Amino acid sequence: MNAFSPSEHDLHAYVDGQLDEALRRQIDIYLAGHPDVARAVELLRQENQRLRAALENIPTGPVPPRLDPFRIRRELRARSQRRMAIAASLVLTLSLGTLGGWQLRDMSIRKTYLPMADATQAYRMFATSDMAQQVDMKTSEPAQLQNWLNRHFVQAAPMPDFSAYGFRPVGGRLMASDKGAAAMVLYQNNQGQAIVYYVRPPGEVLSFGAGNRKDGNLLTQYWRQGRYFYAVVSPTDSPAMLPVQRAVEPSRPQS
Repeated sequence: MNAFSPSEHDLHAYVDGQLDEALRRQIDIYLAGHPDVARAVELLRQENQRLRAALENIPTGPVPPRLDPFRIRRELRARSQRRMAIAASLVLTLSLGTLGGWQLRDMSIRKTYLPMADATQAYRMFATSDMAQQVDMKTSEPAQLQNWLNRHFVQAAPMPDFSAYGFRPVGGRLMASDKGAAAMVLYQNNQGQAIVYYVRPPGEVLSFGAGNRKDGNLLTQYWRQGRYFYAVVSPTDSPAMLPVQRAVEPSRPQS
């Protein structure tokens, strides 16, 4: 047999004296064993008394339904529930507004973001005649440079081979990006002209795809393959670079 447990409606009816004798006795017994509920019932009774005291100046006669203490409490609870619903609605609206703000921010970033700008900057900073003295890994052996890349990047793509165009690797340098380690590999020809091969993890803009862009006298050709973004940066004002740029363009995997 289930233990008796009065509902909220039962307790309000108990306070208002609207229960039959049998149910009232059951609640008396229940309250005797549940002091916390008994205190809550006492607060209800005190509230009832305050409401009735406030109605003492009302002309004699039947109390209008709208002034019934039980009805007043019920309407107060309903009003509280409506306020909670409105508050929840406001929270949802603010959340959607915040999400919309982030989406607008993302759209703004996409409009102003220059793909692989860090690769272009790396060329400007380090692809000079004395670059070979500033590398972390100095070697002209492609296999050694590939192993060096593999230690820092999971499943890095094979380095491009530009030896047919007179450019050979001379070293590599670790860089920093907004999402972790990046790296550049410097290629040079016998005239000291330089090409940079650049590897980096995805940043805030994850899907700019493959393409190329010019920045001053530099051409940055970029693409995504597997986990990383890649780029080849080369000058546009040297005839020696044209065969390399043509070779890179059709070989770029599409994202």
